[in-house]
Amino acid sequence: MVRTILSDLGLESPLVGTTVTAHIKSSGPDGFRCTVYDVATLLPREALLPRADAYDLPEGAAAPELVPGDTVIALVVGVSGGEEEGTERLLLSATAPELVERILAGFVDEILRGKVVIKAVARVAGTKTKIAVAPTTKGVDARGACIGRGACRLKGAERLLNRGYGRERLEIIEYSSDPVTFLTNAMNPVQVTEVLVQGGDAIVAVEGHQLSGGIGEGGLNAQLAGRLTGHYVRVVKAGTDLRAALDRSAATG
Repeated sequence: MVRTILSDLGLESPLVGTTVTAHIKSSGPDGFRCTVYDVATLLPREALLPRADAYDLPEGAAAPELVPGDTVIALVVGVSGGEEEGTERLLLSATAPELVERILAGFVDEILRGKVVIKAVARVAGTKTKIAVAPTTKGVDARGACIGRGACRLKGAERLLNRGYGRERLEIIEYSSDPVTFLTNAMNPVQVTEVLVQGGDAIVAVEGHQLSGGIGEGGLNAQLAGRLTGHYVRVVKAGTDLRAALDRSAATG
């Protein structure tokens, strides 16, 4: 029987939901067999990183080679097997959005103290993640707190997340309860000139010279902005009739 992170936490290993360093021992059809050291006892624990949870790459991108001796930062998402405590195998994920949350929180004191909260995460593991944050205390700059002076906090989180084989970039987005403002923020780094949101669909206009950046390679920037805000996003050139574009998008969707 496999118990997941969604199971009753009273039945889970205390490691579930924590970040760990997975030491690759071998690989097989089901994934990568690893050793994880218990943070409390320092004793080694058996773990499995399924291939589907090891990387999430754009179409056509080559999967990184993971060989014995490599280390990967991963999230413990469940346990399987084992009749006695300490004999079960931990199940890991290097692609879970929650992994980014845990890592970033370790660098941002304001998150640990509850002054800043993570509202949403949109991730293509190994490539790019957008993280929406908001303050819970008046006067706190949530985005600035997560980036840090000289981007030291953000860069530290990226280095830890990417240790071993990754090149994932993290973007901190200022959350807003207003859908248009939130989507405008989520389209960073491009400047949005106009937004039309209707239900789960959105049309975003950007200047012509920023059109490719707004869409992103393979549609990644628009895709992640859409995931973060809960919309299907189409990017068009500034000056386009957004209402007509939205109607066309709905007709072809």
